[in-house]
Amino acid sequence: MRKLRAVIDWSHVGLTTAGWGTLSCSIGAVTPGNRFSQWCMHRWCISMCDRLRMDRELHNGHLLGQVPQCVYVANHLSLLDIPLIGSFLSSDYRWLAKEQIFQVPFLGWHLGLAGHIRVHRKDKTRNRELPARIHAAVRAGGSLLFFPEGTRSEDGTLQPFKIGAFRTAVDEDLPVVPLVIRGTDQLLRKGAGDIAVERDHASRRCTLTLLPVIHPTPVGDPKDRAEALRRHAHEAIHAELYGAAATAPERPAAHEARSAAAR
Repeated sequence: MRKLRAVIDWSHVGLTTAGWGTLSCSIGAVTPGNRFSQWCMHRWCISMCDRLRMDRELHNGHLLGQVPQCVYVANHLSLLDIPLIGSFLSSDYRWLAKEQIFQVPFLGWHLGLAGHIRVHRKDKTRNRELPARIHAAVRAGGSLLFFPEGTRSEDGTLQPFKIGAFRTAVDEDLPVVPLVIRGTDQLLRKGAGDIAVERDHASRRCTLTLLPVIHPTPVGDPKDRAEALRRHAHEAIHAELYGAAATAPERPAAHEARSAAAR
């Protein structure tokens, strides 16, 4: 029964992706600018959430559009984080995603066409042109979306942030907007093949919370400014998840060792 449910769920995902990906690649390729492809991405995300019966909630939605361009940084729980975020963000943004995702039929074709930015994990020498591609996306009017933890959290606990997103914000003179995701890991756990074992309403509730914009300090050493941004963003997301005075749940030693190695 569980395997059958996985087949049904992922069949829905595949059909939705193929439909919107084809539309984006066919019409977006001959449409000036990025607006049509971004509209397709937005509609794909909404369709994905609806097909998976995700109960979506946006908190602090009045903060959307608070700045014309920014660097979004979000905690990373699940493969469903992008559909959740994209279902609420209708403006032009470029997602920094690992190279393998660009190889997925329809979705990867759309991402390449729409100007999303691939990041190479195995051969990092191929990331030498990454700053130039980021700069081109910003010049074209797009915001940027990073998952600064670098990978999905195995247990939902907030991990240390890598510096890349914050160095980009300093280099491109963009503010940082923290995003807090909840619930997607309960709907699709890391390594799971099917969507949520539970079928009750609560298990499908996923929320996106916007936090106030963080502006980089106007002067100073770029490395120090990026470090300050990283610290402030991590503190803001941590406080939203656990409370301002709380500490994160204790993690296993093996998880801590992996996090330290990532830094």
